[in-house]
Amino acid sequence: ADIAHDCAARFQGRSCFLLLDGNQDDLYWRLALIDSARVSIDVQTYLWRRDFSGRLLFSRVLDAAERGVRVRLLVDDFLTRGVDRVIAALDHHPNIEIRLWNPGRQRQAGRNLDFLVRLRELNHRLHNKVIIVDNLTVIAGGRNIADAYFGLSESYNFFDLDLLGVGPLLPPVSGMFDYYWNSPQAVPGVTFYGRATDADIPAVKTSLRRGLEDSPLSSIVPVAPRAWEERFAAGRAAMVPGNAEVIYDRPGEREPSQDALIGLQRFFRQAQTEVLAANAYLVPGESFFEEARRLEARGVHMAIITNSLGSTNQTIVHHAYSRARRPMLEAGVDVFEMKYQGGMQRELDTPPIESAWVGLHAKAAVIDRKRVFIGSFNFSPRSRNLNLELGILVDSPEFGAQVGAVMDRVMAPDNAWQLALDEAGRLAWMSEDGTLTRQPAQSFWRRVQNGIFGLFPLE
Repeated sequence: ADIAHDCAARFQGRSCFLLLDGNQDDLYWRLALIDSARVSIDVQTYLWRRDFSGRLLFSRVLDAAERGVRVRLLVDDFLTRGVDRVIAALDHHPNIEIRLWNPGRQRQAGRNLDFLVRLRELNHRLHNKVIIVDNLTVIAGGRNIADAYFGLSESYNFFDLDLLGVGPLLPPVSGMFDYYWNSPQAVPGVTFYGRATDADIPAVKTSLRRGLEDSPLSSIVPVAPRAWEERFAAGRAAMVPGNAEVIYDRPGEREPSQDALIGLQRFFRQAQTEVLAANAYLVPGESFFEEARRLEARGVHMAIITNSLGSTNQTIVHHAYSRARRPMLEAGVDVFEMKYQGGMQRELDTPPIESAWVGLHAKAAVIDRKRVFIGSFNFSPRSRNLNLELGILVDSPEFGAQVGAVMDRVMAPDNAWQLALDEAGRLAWMSEDGTLTRQPAQSFWRRVQNGIFGLFPLE
């Protein structure tokens, strides 16, 4: 609340933004907002994993509900297997409501069959990620709720981007949440486990507490709520003003609207000199190449970074992307791929965690260093045609300069390979370590997987 009031006093009529490009910093801001909530907490997410960070955030949300804060959780159902009883129990809490997006009817062994039989309907997933506190502050962007998004996984951690925003952008963000919350596709959590009652809540609390206390990560991240005055003071000083637009897809009975796509196309067409983009699961279609050619014809420089075969956690998506490398280069796009053990790894791991590798998960862009997109939208057929997606468009030279600096850093030779075509027309990967003529991968098995997917016309 204090951040919102400070913004209103300093920048009348404008929103204010704080860029969250650090994994640990992003987690602490979420904890700080939840611990400081007075009236309401609304969370919308695709993935909420039952690992340390998932348990931690849920325990803090539960603490907020216990002190009288109204909590609404809207979670996509695709990855909620095995927690129907817990969800139904917590949905009986007087201050907590949980709804599952587009749930399957079969909840146990028949879940995969249900998905196959009802593929057209169940293939539309909710991919938005926001947390709204007191209808005054929002965190939105690419991060799901799992250890890998907060630098706490020893397997791999992601580079991602979120923004914290206050001001006039809050009513449209809250309106978006209410729109989804009241949709017929948002089904109450009590629906799928009728035997649960509020008497089950103490057991859930005990399980959460034990899971956190038994984790070695409890020595790194504070488990109990704490005061956050210093963080809020630093945040107020660092926030910059701007004007914002919220773009999101409207759900439909058969397929979602493409409002997010249309908003992004309009956004990119405003570019005058430069487009810098980061997109984790890049599978460009013809519309992408048309826009790229238009930009090049107008003298606009475009650079984009995505995952390499070594840094992706979705090999099947990477193969679909790999067929677009050459056309992108021929269309005048500078293409970068993230190193899986680059210099940025030290930034992405929350000390003393040391991950085996790192990957890209961000979905963001900046045009002319003054207009920014941060959201959930991948430049892929799934985001274009199937998922429900969200984006925040920010018009702010100050915020644009910050995001531009982050793009420069993630595309730097110690963090990424730049792709090129040699004199014979063959692909090459260039970085400070030299030039590779075969795409970088962590292991032989990754190359085998990539080769297997090449046998199928996957799009």
